[in-house]
Amino acid sequence: MTPRCKPFEPVSRYKKVAMRSLHYDGQSLFIELQGDGFAFVRLVFAEPQGFRVLDELDLCEFWDDYHEHNGWFYEVMQGGWLELESQRTTFVTGTMPPPPIEYLLVSDKCVSIFARKPPEIEHLGTN
Repeated sequence: MTPRCKPFEPVSRYKKVAMRSLHYDGQSLFIELQGDGFAFVRLVFAEPQGFRVLDELDLCEFWDDYHEHNGWFYEVMQGGWLELESQRTTFVTGTMPPPPIEYLLVSDKCVSIFARKPPEIEHLGTN
């Protein structure tokens, strides 16, 4: 399965980031990142259908094209976690309309997210 992703352009102003926190409150997933010059950004996924956090070594099939030097946040078009889960007959999320969108955040820890709509982006300024 060869992944195919496209950069998520609304966050392209942050060339490189470090994940500082990830919080799920049962309703929303909040991911806070620190960019260059101590600029902070928060991604907010309202009612995500699922997410996972893996070490970068567990996603080696992505690294030829989708790594920190080429970007850090992608929409996964094919070959990702959603496609893998969709092979299971008991995976309901992939069959419910509207279809979920899969996102991949690349850092030392990688986060895959299933969401029905793009994240809200909160630019938090500098420290």
